[in-house]
Amino acid sequence: MTVYNQALALAFVLLLGLLGGRIVEKFKVPMVVGFLLTGIVLSPSLTNLIPASMIEELEILRVLGLGMIAMIIGGELEIAKLKGLLPSILDITLLQVFGTFAAVFSAMHFIMGLPLPESLLLGAISTASAPASPVAVVREYRAQGVFTRTLLGVVGFLDAVAIMFFAIVSAFAGASLRGIALVPAFFLEPLWKIFGSIMLGAGAGLVLLMALRYIKRKNQVLVLLLGMVFLISASSHQVGLSPLLANMIAGVTVANLYPRPEIFQRFEDIELPVFLAFFLLAGASLRLDILAANWLVVTVYVLVRGFGKVGGTFLGARLAGAQESVQKYLGFAMFSKAGVTIGLIMVVQDQFPEIASTIVAVELAAVAVCSVIGPLGERFAVLSSGEAWSR
Repeated sequence: MTVYNQALALAFVLLLGLLGGRIVEKFKVPMVVGFLLTGIVLSPSLTNLIPASMIEELEILRVLGLGMIAMIIGGELEIAKLKGLLPSILDITLLQVFGTFAAVFSAMHFIMGLPLPESLLLGAISTASAPASPVAVVREYRAQGVFTRTLLGVVGFLDAVAIMFFAIVSAFAGASLRGIALVPAFFLEPLWKIFGSIMLGAGAGLVLLMALRYIKRKNQVLVLLLGMVFLISASSHQVGLSPLLANMIAGVTVANLYPRPEIFQRFEDIELPVFLAFFLLAGASLRLDILAANWLVVTVYVLVRGFGKVGGTFLGARLAGAQESVQKYLGFAMFSKAGVTIGLIMVVQDQFPEIASTIVAVELAAVAVCSVIGPLGERFAVLSSGEAWSR
């Protein structure tokens, strides 16, 4: 692809994406849904105006988007703000993970009749969420308050817990599939991914703190933050760590040690075009043919996953004594599914090639569905909580 073809692709992404966002906004739907639907229309599955090769060449925009979103989440996790909410966040996260796993595993194994290893892995992957969509909806509706802080806290912790939970379940699935005993080595790689990402993110956060002592001007701070997002993302990928978790931990480090934690508001100057490109390209990557071929299993999967997310979140919030709006509505903001799910699919393809085809087909189709319904659930939750600004 020539540089002018790339320029044309970016023109499609930005202009048609903005048009799609504005159209759905007229129907009181979050703009992120318009970005996703525009991507689906332009995708290889439909018009092919953005072919697969073009999506791959613009992957750098998705790297930037995911890194920014992760750092923004980290920047919201100030201990001073979350001090009274941490028990609720932890209870909600753990109960949501266990509730979602139990619902999906039971449905896949006992209702759909899938083998035990496949059901275990689908149940484990179903626990992962997608922080990008909740963050975009919160920013669009300028939501603030206890509900919003709890939401961002849960999505911040959720994927780290989901990765660790997947490591445990996948070890059992591998033992069941191959008839071998569990060994500690099964857990080493996921543990390295978690704790290595935390160490890399904390180190990068300290470097960012030192740089912020000398860089104060608004536009230069933005350049610094963008450079760190790219550096953390690339470094994490090179050594097999999680760019999402590492960027989030860097944000947590700065938010809790820098005297002006609102520093991440600098992203506001560029976040709309970056978020637009991120979600439109995510929509363009969805495979509608896979969704059509697996519609029955995917329908059951999405329904029971939603039940597990809402039920587990409600139980966790009730046990923690969270405020009523958190108990009633937070679960509806947990439907989105992308980022970490794709990473876990790749692990399944590498470690379980003999059963990967079914799991990959179901998960990719579920990503397509949840990418659209997720922002709608988040909008409902944020508006119902009463913390969104009127529009």
